[in-house]
Amino acid sequence: MRLLKVIAMAVVALVGWSCGSLKYELLKDTSVPNPPTAPVKIYVTGFPVTSKANIVDPKAAVGSGAGGYSGANASSATNALASVGNYLAVISRPTRIEDLSGAILRELRKPQVRVFNDLEMITGLEEIRLIDNPFELVSGSEEADLEIDGDVMLMSERVSKKFSQKTTSIEVQVSTRDMATGSLSDKKPLRAGIRMIFNSRELEEAMAVAAVTAMTQKILF
Repeated sequence: MRLLKVIAMAVVALVGWSCGSLKYELLKDTSVPNPPTAPVKIYVTGFPVTSKANIVDPKAAVGSGAGGYSGANASSATNALASVGNYLAVISRPTRIEDLSGAILRELRKPQVRVFNDLEMITGLEEIRLIDNPFELVSGSEEADLEIDGDVMLMSERVSKKFSQKTTSIEVQVSTRDMATGSLSDKKPLRAGIRMIFNSRELEEAMAVAAVTAMTQKILF
């Protein structure tokens, strides 16, 4: 019994040590205290979005293809083909979502920000949690601790000259400039399996939440 208590105390101590070692990846290699002792003043310069689509070979897909379908059924058939077909190439796809800055700033103005619980399969904005906002937005670089910019790659698919109705994933790359030292740092890209209606307002919101998730990630180092 006594041995079990000792083991339990050791486990608790180990968990406590691990939690105490969690730090913001965004602040790694910067002069900002990590974890921060006060809200980190940030200036967001831009988050441009690049939209790409994988061309899918429908001959490699199971079934007879999208022929014979029309309207919503054609979109469903195209998505079904894309899920089992072979990728041939990657091409650009026009999108109205050209920059996420506005949507990200709306998220970061709140005292608590939304982050995703699971990045594997995101079909809506239900699977999120709220965390305290570690940042304070400022209006210019001269007031900021860190200057933040990023890039977002939005992926979807095209089958038989038809773009699929839904996206497949996004990749968020965040970079920081330490205003005290001038040093630049690229963070590890965050990938999320966002499967939502292409060009929708909900997709734009989900992409912003994914960017905030990337900015607030904690790791052991």
